[in-house]
Amino acid sequence: MGDPPLRGRIWALGVLLVALAVRTFDLAGQSLWYDEAFSVLFAQHHDALALFVRAAQLDLNTPLHYVLLKGWMAGLGESEFAVRLLSVFAGAASVALAYRLGKVVLHRPSVVPAVLIALSPVCVLAAQETRMYALAGSLCLGATLALLMTLRDDRPALWLAWSVLGVLAFATHVLCALVIGVHIIAGIVLRLGEGRKISRPQGLAAAGAGLVILLWTAFIWPNRADYGVSYAASADWPALMVQTAAGQALPRLLPVTWITPAGVAVMIALALSCVALVARRDRPHLAAALAAIAVMSPVAIATFCAVVGKFSPRYPTIVTPIVLATLGIAIAGAPQHGRVAQALARAGLTALALGFGAASLALRISPLYANEDFRSAVSYIRTHLQPDERVVLVSGHFAPAFEYYWTGAADAWVALPPDPVLNVRNTLTYTSVVPTTNAALANLGGAWLLLWQADVIDPTGVVPALLRRQAQAFAPQPDTPQFAGLRLQRYRFFRPYRPLPEQIPPSEAVIEHNRPEVGLRSLGCVQPQPARAGDGFMEVQCFWQTQPFVPLSVYTKVSLRLADAQGKQALQSDQPIAFNGFPYTPFEKPIWGVYLIPLPPDLQAGDYTLRVVPYTESGEISPQVSLPVEVLPR
Repeated sequence: MGDPPLRGRIWALGVLLVALAVRTFDLAGQSLWYDEAFSVLFAQHHDALALFVRAAQLDLNTPLHYVLLKGWMAGLGESEFAVRLLSVFAGAASVALAYRLGKVVLHRPSVVPAVLIALSPVCVLAAQETRMYALAGSLCLGATLALLMTLRDDRPALWLAWSVLGVLAFATHVLCALVIGVHIIAGIVLRLGEGRKISRPQGLAAAGAGLVILLWTAFIWPNRADYGVSYAASADWPALMVQTAAGQALPRLLPVTWITPAGVAVMIALALSCVALVARRDRPHLAAALAAIAVMSPVAIATFCAVVGKFSPRYPTIVTPIVLATLGIAIAGAPQHGRVAQALARAGLTALALGFGAASLALRISPLYANEDFRSAVSYIRTHLQPDERVVLVSGHFAPAFEYYWTGAADAWVALPPDPVLNVRNTLTYTSVVPTTNAALANLGGAWLLLWQADVIDPTGVVPALLRRQAQAFAPQPDTPQFAGLRLQRYRFFRPYRPLPEQIPPSEAVIEHNRPEVGLRSLGCVQPQPARAGDGFMEVQCFWQTQPFVPLSVYTKVSLRLADAQGKQALQSDQPIAFNGFPYTPFEKPIWGVYLIPLPPDLQAGDYTLRVVPYTESGEISPQVSLPVEVLPR
């Protein structure tokens, strides 16, 4: 035990065992969320060769994690614990790599970098998910280690190792290509800065890795037009960088009040670490390369994602092991810079430990970090589902999570839309929903509606409106429990499901343009069937269309005014123009408005005229619609 290298290895082994324990604790405690279930079913349903093609088509991604997961499940099964265990070991590998990286840069062993990664809530969370982020992070850290070793020894075998690890990282997630690009730039700049030429092995390694990336990019490029982005691009670059920095310390950036202070703190800590590393007296080129990679990699990933319009703070966490290893190495090497640097390092380490502890506690107890509980929702539905009911999933892209837990008949549920990838090109409209629901619900007595991220795919509420118009009392029954981010509603139809016309029906309405035009036009209104005096309501359906790039106010409503044959107004009912109102973003597809107009008990049978007047906060707008309607005797 007196041998320092042996003592260091024992400490490293202890940290690695702690990392494994932390990552396996309560591994199956939460339900698989959408991305995890997608990974499992995607790997299940395709052979290894098909995974390459389908990953490019569905995910615009690379397939290595799916291929490994398929083989892993063949040996260990498909339980929640089993499918997540692959990520546990992949994530724990970064702990061992960080220890080795510290030895290369510091020229002595230190467990500080390994400890930071072992206890990081971001790294722990990634290692407890059946996704590729833990594996990608370890491979990026391994490639960084290989690069620094090549800058130190410049041996062909090390350049080959860097190239292979870089290609494997890219084969795990396409965004790792940006990390490899940063590696190439850092390697070339530092090589030239030292007055040395680019060696043949270095050039071949960089060219080989770059060629693989370019070939795969060319392979997935034709599919880009079919992949609708699902996140809005951010033009606020400083805020984007703060979110990216905070994401290195806080998993999923919750609660949001922590984002700015955490992001600023990580930026300051990383800046001080880079200064300390570059100021090193021994092997300064290695420390400078590591500092450059730690700063440039998350910035490159965040910037790229924002430019293509699909930024999520979780994407830059691919390089969290590199960032934390850099911080740990700077802390471990602080004593050589004097007492002030040593005091700052101790304060930084204490702050990281407290922050990691608070975030780890929040992961366990805060509902903000709870996965969507597909497991309990499916169990509840399966227990209460009647033979004459069917389950409707909106948005349909979460069907893999539902299917993972569903053990009943395959035809007992329908996904709207039937696409396992969140794609805003699949936004639901009347003509896209009605044919599917007519076929799925024909002659049934009820339906269960399970909603998740429906505001993205069904922003105007077509599906709830369709079920509400046929449900008992025109509202969901009170039995609508919540399952950690999911909404479950049950509808019992007042008579067997009545199919709707699959195309927008012809209208006898008169359309008038006598008010200000604000980008709205009418496709007509219809009365599906005459109302009957004493029924209590009249149903009218209107179809609207917005003009491109003219988003209307989310508070746009319609005033429904019923007048008798003499022109006397019998009633007025004001309702949102669509079930959910207008979305906050432009919606350039036909909008279906279903209006259930309460009728006074004393309303007489006869012919009436319904005037439909849209309006916003500023007043009435065009077009206005006049529709002849009928009220039959009781």
